[in-house]
Amino acid sequence: MSVFSLKNLLICATICAPALITGCTTASEPQMPPLKPGESSLSNYLVGQYAVRHRDMENAADFLSTVHESKDFPTELDDNLKRQLFAIYASEGRFEQAAKIAGEINNENLMAKLVLAMEDVVAGDMAAARTKVDDIPGSGLGAYVKPLIQTWLIAATDGVDAALKAIAPMQKEKGLEALYHLHTGLLYDFKGDVGNAEKHYKLAAQGENGMSLRLAELYAALLVKQNRVNDAQAVYGQYFLAHPDSLYIQALLDELNSGMLAKTPAITVKDGLAEALFGLASSLRSHSTRQVGLIMGHMTLHVKPKFPIARILVAEILESDRRFADANKIYATIDKKNPFSWSARLRMALNLDDLGDQDGAIAILEEMVAQHPDRLEVLVTLGDVLRHHEKFEKAEKIYGQAIDLIGQEVAAHHWNLFYSRAISLERLKRWDEAEPLFLKALELEPNQPFVLNYLGYSWIENGRHLERAQAMIEEAVAQRPRDGYIVDSLGWVLYRLGQYEKSVPHLERAVELQPSDPVINDHLGDAYWKVGRNREARFQWYRAKSLNPTPDVLETIEQKIANGLETE
Repeated sequence: MSVFSLKNLLICATICAPALITGCTTASEPQMPPLKPGESSLSNYLVGQYAVRHRDMENAADFLSTVHESKDFPTELDDNLKRQLFAIYASEGRFEQAAKIAGEINNENLMAKLVLAMEDVVAGDMAAARTKVDDIPGSGLGAYVKPLIQTWLIAATDGVDAALKAIAPMQKEKGLEALYHLHTGLLYDFKGDVGNAEKHYKLAAQGENGMSLRLAELYAALLVKQNRVNDAQAVYGQYFLAHPDSLYIQALLDELNSGMLAKTPAITVKDGLAEALFGLASSLRSHSTRQVGLIMGHMTLHVKPKFPIARILVAEILESDRRFADANKIYATIDKKNPFSWSARLRMALNLDDLGDQDGAIAILEEMVAQHPDRLEVLVTLGDVLRHHEKFEKAEKIYGQAIDLIGQEVAAHHWNLFYSRAISLERLKRWDEAEPLFLKALELEPNQPFVLNYLGYSWIENGRHLERAQAMIEEAVAQRPRDGYIVDSLGWVLYRLGQYEKSVPHLERAVELQPSDPVINDHLGDAYWKVGRNREARFQWYRAKSLNPTPDVLETIEQKIANGLETE
């Protein structure tokens, strides 16, 4: 193939392929078998882009690096390839390879400059790192990155007082006050000025976003080293009030109670740089900036490898990209002796479940329950995994164990536990035990739409409390008008009340919202039949049959296709 034709094909492939690491995949997609680059630049390029699209970054890097090293790759396209390869290497934490390419794209790429600077930091050459960071433009993302990194490099080269002077202008930047106070507190902590460190940590906690997980840990560590354990517990209490559903508050408490927090080493310049990178990664983890956040997260660990919360952040970013197996590799690196390992193992189990390995997920959770049967979060997670896989008998027992653990300390947020156990019992056809639990969930969280819908629908199916069920489901629809299952429930209660004409629009809407559900399509077929639209009814029943209904539903559908509803 001539260079000219190769170039044209590559241009076409570049236009069609996703930029950098954008695109989507699902957990159900099969893993690609091991591949090796061939001799053709075109085939290697296309396989590399396919790997990018399917989130197989190891193969993407291998194939695209082969293309980059080839002699027949068009020069005018090589710049784009370099930037893509750099992004892949950096976002995978492969900084030795990223740095080699960073030198070639350094003049135009902020992240390339930062990677090169952090390579100097890891090597211990703070002066060289500062020179590179000084060269970063102070606009765009650089307006946030440059002053923070620069501050800590100034602390390394010129001392803390110079660094405090350098960071001072940030206090006047709207929206950056909390960041200013956090790093000023860290600088004073680094200096050994406990009073000013505490003052600024406290001010950081008063920012718009309140107490963050990492701020709580830093602030508590400062207090514990002064033998102020009660004050440290109060800081964690403040965090818990703002984040009652956090998976990590127990890890903080375990860290405190085990004495690990008291043994936290003194802050170093590398720690300060890692905190800056970690904060930036946390802020940039949203969908539109996720790749940059991932690079910052890996860079944090490059500078400070022993940083469990940063490992969790990197794994969570990978999860948000549906890279569950890669996330689990990160979680697995957290030492089991570290309190944050507990949360990491919970996330690993959920990721295995998303990957289709329910046995692996259940095994991890059962091991955790055996280790700590008094931990509510693992009981609930195990119950949920079992229930989602229709292991209702085991799920019901686990939920029962969790409810027993709560005892008399039942709170509003426990509604979901009673609701989940009630569903398991209802699916086991133990309605007399399920109904009181649905009612208890509703007592704890009045007008909760899922409870209103499930209980109302169950009453309809049992032919009980039809008018009350209708009112409950109408309330649920008012709260969640785009939920096809809830809209279906409203249509079905009208059907069961004999209001067939009124039921049809709601059931049609439910099918629009949830077109692949066999039961909803079956319900619409029934309603069509009752209003004399027999041909459309059979069409819906045939459609419902094609959507893999359960055997009992399938049998009923086939009878209706053959005989209509006269046999009812």
